[in-house]
Amino acid sequence: MTIPWGFGSFDRAAFGLINGVWTHPVLDKVMPMVTDPHRFPWLLYGVAPAVLGFWLYKGRKHALRVLVVAAIAVGAADMLAYRVLKPWAARPRPEYAGIGAIVRTPVGGRLGFPSNHAMNAAAAASVLGTAYPAAGIVFWAGAGLVAYSRVYVGAHYPLDVLAGMLFGGLLGVPWAMLMLGGGAGGGSGGGKKKKKR
Repeated sequence: MTIPWGFGSFDRAAFGLINGVWTHPVLDKVMPMVTDPHRFPWLLYGVAPAVLGFWLYKGRKHALRVLVVAAIAVGAADMLAYRVLKPWAARPRPEYAGIGAIVRTPVGGRLGFPSNHAMNAAAAASVLGTAYPAAGIVFWAGAGLVAYSRVYVGAHYPLDVLAGMLFGGLLGVPWAMLMLGGGAGGGSGGGKKKKKR
């Protein structure tokens, strides 16, 4: 993928600041957990199941439906990014571009645009934010943190994660509307019918 000269320079400069300048020893430990929680057993087998179990217990059928739709949206986003967009863009990750990236966690393959992590997180945030509007800012803040972490750990340029969030957010919308619309028997589309006079 060819990035316009001006934006490409800004993209690399922003990457250099986030990955190499705006750093801290505490963030060096926290950001890998944010970006890849499955690599930490206490998160994968402790915190995550506890949170998921509590959510399903409190929300019952509605929570289960939201979980299923979010999983479908994330799966679709992941496949689109990995199978279609990354091969089409063919943009190497920073560590393969010879710019001195500091890699703080295993990053996967050579291609980086768009970020799967950012796209998946945004797709999930789109569905969850639609299902629970009052907490929407929390879900999107979480997705933004995941996106930022991908730049911090050296896996992506800022443009990679911004595009991932945009694509993921847009992809999550139809799944969220399917869940909440009248055709899905959801909450927002099922108002009371007016009585005929």
